[in-house]
Amino acid sequence: MVGTLCVLGIAGNVLSIVVLGRDQTIRRTTAFLLQMLAVADTIYLVSCLVVQTLNAVVVWTDWLPTGVRRGWPYVEAYAWPLASVAKTATVWLVVVLTADRYVAICRPLHAAQYSTVARVRTAVAAVWIVAAVYNMPRFFERVVVVTPSQPVKLSSADLEVLLSLLFSTPFPGGVMDHASSSDLPSTTLSPGMIGQAALRKTAMRSDSTYFLVYKTLLYFVVRFLVPFAALAFFNQRLIAAMRASNELRQRSAAGGGGAKERQHTWILVVVVVVFVVCELPDLTLRASVAIDSHVPGRLMLTASRVYYANIFSNLMLTVNSCINFVIYCLMGRRFRLILMQMIGCGR
Repeated sequence: MVGTLCVLGIAGNVLSIVVLGRDQTIRRTTAFLLQMLAVADTIYLVSCLVVQTLNAVVVWTDWLPTGVRRGWPYVEAYAWPLASVAKTATVWLVVVLTADRYVAICRPLHAAQYSTVARVRTAVAAVWIVAAVYNMPRFFERVVVVTPSQPVKLSSADLEVLLSLLFSTPFPGGVMDHASSSDLPSTTLSPGMIGQAALRKTAMRSDSTYFLVYKTLLYFVVRFLVPFAALAFFNQRLIAAMRASNELRQRSAAGGGGAKERQHTWILVVVVVVFVVCELPDLTLRASVAIDSHVPGRLMLTASRVYYANIFSNLMLTVNSCINFVIYCLMGRRFRLILMQMIGCGR
């Protein structure tokens, strides 16, 4: 299911990039930022496809060539942090997009100075640089180790690591790493199932201080507190401005002016709202695991509960990177028209 969703989402994002590039009615900065958001979502979905779907094929089958199986853990080791870089960039690109729209709608006198293509491109470059620097430690959280060639008896803790590699959120060191392993039985896997190499957590990743400072505190500041506060501020101002504009339009005889700008702004508002809704399950799960790690037994988390909650939050994150194309189609009349013309159905 996730694999199919990723493929459809990648196709939708590519179409969005092309259609937005052909839409001459939308502001250049808005179109560019929406295209960059689609690029970040595409990178995220490709990483998800590697980490989840393709990884499942490698782990649970034995028909792939030996060279592919031997080299796969090295690919997976970089796919995890790449997914995190893309998701971090997505969060802050949404903030930049909302801020740009806020300037255009609520501060039109300053738009000529601040809402320019050059400034927006600089902001996008800064977002990717900061996202890469922030996620740099994740490239050193796991290391590839060679496993024995004969069948291996896996403990419950080893099985938990294996499950986390398959089903955890596409971030290195997903929340499954911190669930209790007492509910998971030990098992034996054949050489064809476990391959000749596997990922293991490094000492840095296992350090409690690293988990508390970087994986918990810094995560909530960089990925939740600051961006969500900015989104709440800008979105509230945009909604207020749109309501005032609608009231003025209803009282004015010339009610058609600025219709396209209002439509583009409402599309952005819906994109932000859907983004927040899809991100909340992952944030809630991470907060719950962090609380349970420092106050054991308070939330009565078990490995099975975290496991299924993790699958749901992972699904919502994937949906978030796929859904914008659907929003554009449902709310954007011009977007639909250009899309229909591209596929040969328009007049």
